[in-house]
Amino acid sequence: MTTRPASEQVTRPRDVAREAAMVGAGTAIPGLIIGAYSGTLRTSTPVLFSLVSGGQCFAIGSTFWTIRSTILSRVQLQNWWNTTRDSPRFLQIEPPSPRERIQASTLAGALTGFSLGFLFRGSKNVIPGTIMFSLFGWGGQKAYNFLDERNSEAVRKESLESEPVVKEERPTIMDRMAKSKWIPLKSLTDEEYEQIMGERLLRVEADIALIEDKIQELRKQQKEMDAQQEKDKK
Repeated sequence: MTTRPASEQVTRPRDVAREAAMVGAGTAIPGLIIGAYSGTLRTSTPVLFSLVSGGQCFAIGSTFWTIRSTILSRVQLQNWWNTTRDSPRFLQIEPPSPRERIQASTLAGALTGFSLGFLFRGSKNVIPGTIMFSLFGWGGQKAYNFLDERNSEAVRKESLESEPVVKEERPTIMDRMAKSKWIPLKSLTDEEYEQIMGERLLRVEADIALIEDKIQELRKQQKEMDAQQEKDKK
């Protein structure tokens, strides 16, 4: 019987496509705005120019994100492929390191610039597009990693500052004098003081009991003496 992996160990191609479409839609919005502005200034058909510009930005964003996600999620995609083939073995997944993210973004930028540069601009723009998009992918991921690390460091500092700091109480001069072997004084804790007072109270109670017994004995002797005197008088 095949053990299926946890849900976070599997990435389906449709999940990659859905995320890529969302990123493409996000990049298409500024493309539409810039295209409308530029089309109004340069052409007589600003609406068409805006749509073309938005479509190109959508293609750039979705292609870049598809390639990048495929590189970073290649193990999860392999696990999905194993599930479709009922494979008994699944690969374990570790979070991508910042270096791996930079490599994936750089490669995704290069492939995006290569493919879309050839599609939209022709063969003459393949090499410039590959170089420029590689730099964009590398620089963008580098900046994101820097900001993410700085934000994580700030969160760690806030968590450390929010923890109560237990300060060690420094002994006073009287405490040091009481602990010195040259001074006939001793610093007592509350428990030691209660123990000493309890012992003294027991001694006092014992002394009172002895005194009461002595008083009873003297009273008995006094009664005997009174009885003897009564007999002598008779």
